[in-house]
Amino acid sequence: MESPIATYGTSMKKPALLEAMDHWLEVLRHFGLRASASAGSSFKQVREALRQGLPRSAFEQLRADLGVSTEELAEILGIPTRTLARRTDRFKPDESERLLRVGSVMAKAADVLEDPAAARRWMTQPKRALGGLTPLRCCDTEVGAREVESLLGRIEHGVFS
Repeated sequence: MESPIATYGTSMKKPALLEAMDHWLEVLRHFGLRASASAGSSFKQVREALRQGLPRSAFEQLRADLGVSTEELAEILGIPTRTLARRTDRFKPDESERLLRVGSVMAKAADVLEDPAAARRWMTQPKRALGGLTPLRCCDTEVGAREVESLLGRIEHGVFS
């Protein structure tokens, strides 16, 4: 079966889910995942990486990107510090998904604000549009992360929030 892009030409916009997969794959690469175009679809690579579990180094990379303490990031991810201490190799799939969720929002913030340092500040300062919470704190749930992404979309398109 031909892909929709092959059928309708290259000017066709990628479906949102495929764009999200490519974005998640880029975040995973930032976390150290080795993936290439020849390794299969973005969906397959992202799914497999999450099923295998992200390495502990992904947590450390995200913590450094955000400039927060180990304890604060562990709390946002819903991983007790005692459990985190035992995660010396890989995270479980559900923990990996939460790591990817926060990393994805951080990557979008860096893209929209065009500067990793500005994204770090933005993620850790309270926002009126988020009820006075920091964007990072909102990322402790899927719904909160989507709201932060929505706010970033409004910033990107110049919509007053």
